[in-house]
Amino acid sequence: MILNQLYVDAYSYGLQCVECDDDRKERFCRESTDDNGQSSFTAFTFTLDHNTIKWKKGDIVKYTRKLTNIGNCYNSNTGIFTVKTDGVYAVSAAMIGGPKQSTHYSIRKNGQQIVWLFTGPQYDMAAQTVNLILKKGDRLWIQLEWLPVHIYHIQHPYHQFSAVLIKPGKY
Repeated sequence: MILNQLYVDAYSYGLQCVECDDDRKERFCRESTDDNGQSSFTAFTFTLDHNTIKWKKGDIVKYTRKLTNIGNCYNSNTGIFTVKTDGVYAVSAAMIGGPKQSTHYSIRKNGQQIVWLFTGPQYDMAAQTVNLILKKGDRLWIQLEWLPVHIYHIQHPYHQFSAVLIKPGKY
């Protein structure tokens, strides 16, 4: 699938070809749906929506403010993204530290640390983006790795977790 030559309406919670010729549209629709005609496309972005954050070492961060959740693969109750379509995914996370404390998070896949995020003690920001080959059933989450975190007065969504299926398939 050639993503950069297609215009996709992501807000329809499915894939809708907005501009392409009939040949490309037919191939796009065939590659983007399962045997029941359901979209296999996945994309989500969630942020935090609380004013105060309190976590301890080992906690999974539960992002609760949905910006998009195409495919409904991110569960805001558990903080876990469960892959439903094999393929290459872009996965990203961002965070802000609190006053007088350093913060360490990791992006985890099936319990294994993939990358770390670290902030210093003065409202530092950190972000990571990785491209991962994922299989159906793989689980990803963000986990606090070090000292307890207590951040007050979050007025903007500095913390976010996102993933998007770049290319479906087995690699």
